[in-house]
Amino acid sequence: MRQLNRTTILLGILVTLSGLALLAYMGFYNRYWGDDWCYNRDFRNLGIWKTMGTYFSTGDQAHTGYSTNRYGLTLLSGLFFLPGVFGTQIVASVIIVLWLASLIWLLSNLSKMTQPVPKIVILWGSATLLFFNLFISTQRFQVLYWQAGVHYSFSAITGVIMMSIITSQMIRAQESKWIRYLIAPLAFWGGGLSEIGSTYLLAGMLLTLAVFLLLKRKQPEQAAKALPTLWTGFAFLVLAVIVLILSPSNSRYGDMSVQPTSLLLVPFLSFRYAVDFMIQSLKSLPVPHLVLIFFFVCLAAISNFISPGTSSADFRKTTSMALLVLIFIWLLISAVQAPGVRFYSAPPDPRGQSLSRFSMLAGLAGMAWLYGQYLSSRLQKNWLNLLTIAGLLVCSGYTARLIRANYSELPGFIHRAELWDRRDADIQQAKAQGQQLVDVLVIDTKGTGVQDIMRSKDMGKDSVVSCGSEYYGVPAIRAVSP
Repeated sequence: MRQLNRTTILLGILVTLSGLALLAYMGFYNRYWGDDWCYNRDFRNLGIWKTMGTYFSTGDQAHTGYSTNRYGLTLLSGLFFLPGVFGTQIVASVIIVLWLASLIWLLSNLSKMTQPVPKIVILWGSATLLFFNLFISTQRFQVLYWQAGVHYSFSAITGVIMMSIITSQMIRAQESKWIRYLIAPLAFWGGGLSEIGSTYLLAGMLLTLAVFLLLKRKQPEQAAKALPTLWTGFAFLVLAVIVLILSPSNSRYGDMSVQPTSLLLVPFLSFRYAVDFMIQSLKSLPVPHLVLIFFFVCLAAISNFISPGTSSADFRKTTSMALLVLIFIWLLISAVQAPGVRFYSAPPDPRGQSLSRFSMLAGLAGMAWLYGQYLSSRLQKNWLNLLTIAGLLVCSGYTARLIRANYSELPGFIHRAELWDRRDADIQQAKAQGQQLVDVLVIDTKGTGVQDIMRSKDMGKDSVVSCGSEYYGVPAIRAVSP
């Protein structure tokens, strides 16, 4: 039976990693879109460090086509700009590898702190959580492929890495100071990715700090080793938020027509929007959420069958832990809503809600795992083991179905890439011939959530159209419908 369990897990890992590999492969057909042109124009003309200096721009100079106060995003975009278009092509691969590795790191640490979990189980659980998160993302293209929008994914990755660093301290024989110092630049950079990202990370650190202060009473030695690192990360996240707020380039918000929401109302509206998001997610995508929950219940059970633990959890303790996880996730999702509520009196757009989606799926996975462990320790193992194997095979079949649906999007990626490459060559040729006005075809980006540089609609002097012409170094580019 144990060999059958391992075979089931290895088969599931193969299916899930294939899905992630497909998502990464599709990224190689990605190109520059929207704000990418404005960032790349400055990277090419000013260099990365001078572009970082646009943080200090004011007035009209701050309207450069991108968020100049987000120093973390500017630096990230600059690093991807260095290898040219290839940098954009590998964005998805980098995100997937970093996200998966950080999840494995964190779950491995938690496993060592609580009940040992087989490595293959950790790998499958991490890969499945990531695949479902990306597949049903609130805006997959922007948070996985669009270079100027991937800071939302990197905010989540930064949060997971920081939690991994903190838990690493707990499982060490003694605290490591170099690990404590490692979290400082990571927190400061991650906090500078975006306003929503910094709020999300800061809220996560505050909640973790509250948990550790409670843990200090029951496990003082473990908490004592991790608290200095946690406080360091928290301090540099606060510093990052202050740096975002004090940026001179924030003067560009002076012409906003929306009246900011009263600070007293922000928490209440954020809590309400968080509940609305969670309910709407379950209503609009019931099957993926239910499959994910069922998967982690079965995965926890089969993990106990492979590596029996000594957990004595009862139903009351399991339910209490699940409730704490739910509250933790609800507060995290509320933090995601707060910036949009404050400045726009509304929840964030879909790409901003991608952090809410990840938090919700992670929370559901954690709660399902708790109940899976409880059930496997209370019910008869023989028939439950067979039922668990059957359930995991069904989940693998559903994952394969999602991969097939994802594969149907590949031709669109390939077609856009072919048009982009052809157009890029035409612009370079026209520039070499000294043309003052270059006519190009518009690339249809409908459904991706991004805008093509070449559009006939005039957005004014700071539009991505003018950024594109300045990037190529031609006086003017005119969009022509195909």
